[in-house]
Parts: sequence; structure tokens; C-alpha cells
Amino acid sequence: MVTLYQAAQSLTPDPIVSLFTLDTSSIGGPLVPFVQGREADQAVSFGNVEYQALDCEFTGMEVSGVGALPTPTIRVANHDGIIQSILNTWGDVLGCPIYRMRTFARFLDNGSEPDSESFYGPDQFRIERLVAENPVYLEWELSTAIDQEGKLLPGRPVIRDTCLWRYRAYNASTNGFDYSKAQCRYAGNKFYDINDQEVSEPSLDVPSRRISCCEARFGKGNPLPFGGFPGVARVRA
Repeated sequence: MVTLYQAAQSLTPDPIVSLFTLDTSSIGGPLVPFVQGREADQAVSFGNVEYQALDCEFTGMEVSGVGALPTPTIRVANHDGIIQSILNTWGDVLGCPIYRMRTFARFLDNGSEPDSESFYGPDQFRIERLVAENPVYLEWELSTAIDQEGKLLPGRPVIRDTCLWRYRAYNASTNGFDYSKAQCRYAGNKFYDINDQEVSEPSLDVPSRRISCCEARFGKGNPLPFGGFPGVARVRA
């Protein structure tokens, strides 16, 4: 079985297939999967999802060395009315995400080595501006997933000495722990109280949310999955 990276390094690689999905669910519309420029207008299937053939041009993904984020554009043919019907039915698609996956023809469902796990991406973009609309094509300016107005990095509060990960919850009815919403990866059979002292009752197992909490559970001197930002302080007491 040829892997994605082996296929990419082959001296005679298969054609790259670009698969797009326009997601208009935020405005009540459907998902619109389409494939970029296939011969004889043939739809393709990948991961049991059918992508309709659609002439389109995707440009502007160049990366600048001065730190500017790319502003790609996508131009899709309008002669078959696939995208135009979305606009006519659901209105403006500004703000809707569009995803791109790239794979090799051999990994398509009808390829020589079908493998729905072999792909690059998905790259995520958002439709920012309608550049052109005419009977021949529609063209949008996109923004990358990180280039979003009003987004802050990091996406959570920066607190120096407090771990913000959600800890496992003890369920008295099952006499066990619920990990369904846990973010902390501790799953050991030793229990510690709010002062990081070992206790015998699992119901008393609660995190102190200090670095000592991690050290008690994962071992002092070991890599600690601490959910705070101790490095933000220039001087520590």
C-alpha cells in the first residue's frame, strides 16, 4: 500500500485532485462538494462523498516572507448554475466557510488504491467578498482560517499559575470517573485532594490547578501537560 508521502515523492506521481466543499449551513443552505476541473466533467467520490465536477480556478496562496497572510481567490464557472442556484435560493454566502482537500487520483474511491485517509488538508477559508458575478463565472475573495477579524490569539485566557483544563468528574452512581468532557489526560488510579495530598477515596479527587497538581499526578521532573502559562511571568517568586 503506497502512502500519501510515498505517492508525493514518486518520480511519476498520479494527478493531484483538488476537492472543495462550500458550507452554507450557517445561512440555512446545504453542503456543496465539488471537484476542480475533471476530464469529461466526471464527478468523483472520495470517502463515500460525491464531488460534482465544476470548472474553477483557485489562486493566491503564495506565502510572503514579510508576514502578510495570503488572500486567495476562487473563480467558479457559472454556466451550469450549480453555485448560482445556491445564491438565488439562500442569498449571500459571505462569511460561509469553504474547505479544500488535495489527494492523488489513486486514492479516490474508484482509484487503484482507495484510501479516504490519504489527503492534504483540509485547508479552511472564509468567503470575504464577491469580486465578480456574471453569466460566465463567479469570483470570491477568501480569507484564511487564521485571518479573521476580531479573533484573538491565543483563543483562551492567558493565566500564569492556574491550569484551565477540565478535569475528570467522579460519578457516584457508577463509582467511576466520567472522561467525556475531560481535557486533562490524567487517568491514573491515585487520587489527590485540593492540597495535592494523596487520598484513598476517588470522590475526593479534585485538582488544585497549580503546577504541583501536575507534579503529583505525572511526576516531578517529567513533562507536564499544564494548562496555564507559567512562562508569561518575567520574575517568579
